[in-house]
Amino acid sequence: MGNYSEEKAWKRAQRMGKVNYLIIVGILAGGGAFFGLSVLLSYISGSDIDLFQTFLSALSFGVVYGYLSWKFTKRRYEKKR
Repeated sequence: MGNYSEEKAWKRAQRMGKVNYLIIVGILAGGGAFFGLSVLLSYISGSDIDLFQTFLSALSFGVVYGYLSWKFTKRRYEKKR
């Protein structure tokens, strides 16, 4: 799988701390991508979108994504050890 290293991924996540990881990886990256794609797809299809509802959905998705990403990164690292 290329140069991917579970140890490097976990050490980077650990340095960030759980809260910062959740905010940066989960909410900003995951939730931001969710929000952007939702708005883009709505624009392409020509349908109306409730931005506040989309924001709340993206925020929820980001929190779940960040938590699961943290958990699985840690699990992969611990399995390798």
